[in-house]
Amino acid sequence: MDPSIVQSLNRWFSATGFRVDLDRLLALAPLFVIVGVIVLAWLADWGRAPDRRAILVIGVFGALAALALNVALGHLYYRPRPFLVLPVRALLPQAPDSSLYSDHLAVAGALSAALLVARRRLGWVAVVMTVLLGVARVGAAVHFPSDVVVGALAGAVCFAVLLPLRHPVARLVKVLATGEGVVLRRERTEGTFLLRHGPVASVGFLVLAAGLAYGIRALQDHGRIEAGTRAVARLRSPSAPRPPGTYPGIGVATIAAGRYGATHASVIGDVTQVTRELDGDVHIRIEGTGAFIVAEIIPELPVGAPHVGERITAWGIVRHDGIHNWWELHPLIGWQPGDVFVPGSPGPGTGD
Repeated sequence: MDPSIVQSLNRWFSATGFRVDLDRLLALAPLFVIVGVIVLAWLADWGRAPDRRAILVIGVFGALAALALNVALGHLYYRPRPFLVLPVRALLPQAPDSSLYSDHLAVAGALSAALLVARRRLGWVAVVMTVLLGVARVGAAVHFPSDVVVGALAGAVCFAVLLPLRHPVARLVKVLATGEGVVLRRERTEGTFLLRHGPVASVGFLVLAAGLAYGIRALQDHGRIEAGTRAVARLRSPSAPRPPGTYPGIGVATIAAGRYGATHASVIGDVTQVTRELDGDVHIRIEGTGAFIVAEIIPELPVGAPHVGERITAWGIVRHDGIHNWWELHPLIGWQPGDVFVPGSPGPGTGD
């Protein structure tokens, strides 16, 4: 069942550029939300409730214990990650170390368990975030479902094992927090809105910030920025009107499956994503016949980038990107809108 779930989720998330970005967001952002909720729960008990704070401290130590346990397990048992043994595409850069179990879910499991004990409502928020985190990491093909379940359980069990220490930890927290009441008095009847409703308001703020961050990233191929980019592109050296004869037409699926052995190729496909990286490279996701490759424009060979929704003919040097685990045209030598293969020349699929 593990492999079929990975393949189904990976197929769904890989279908469009939006879903790929959504998976990448959910594969990390929920963990930051959980950490933020822990901080807010701590601040909500400013100057009081050392017992609840002690539970949060034990949750943090439970997460550290689960991480240490995973390091030890990695030396004793190796389970290959899904992208190494299944016909899937890794949507996250990930080292090929052991898949069992997930560090992210171990941390989320310990912190969520602590929140459920200390503040049940916030704990359920953390549980939902943990589920989203697990689904995204399985969909990214970096973990099997059992890896994320075991990781979450390992974190929760480590928290439960350390929970009997809450009373001595509470005494320590009480001693260390004696000055808080002097700095800021926290009385329920006179507290400000943020002190009374801070956890809910802040969680909403974190979700809004994550949404705005993704929205800003999604706008990179639209509006004035894109118009300016296209204007600059028109000043650059134009691409050849069609692929040179040394770039035979190959199907996107053939290259994506690693079945093409030569170094030069041209493809026809639909542009579903254009991403400008911080190092100046431009990644262009080209899809065709249920598969995709990435064409990469490098600063040393500048060509104008197409926009999302175009169907293009692209040609370049074929290579495999081991970090992202995808096949690509790197660098992209040139491209033209539509199908510009010369009649009678090798078209896509003839090199299969």
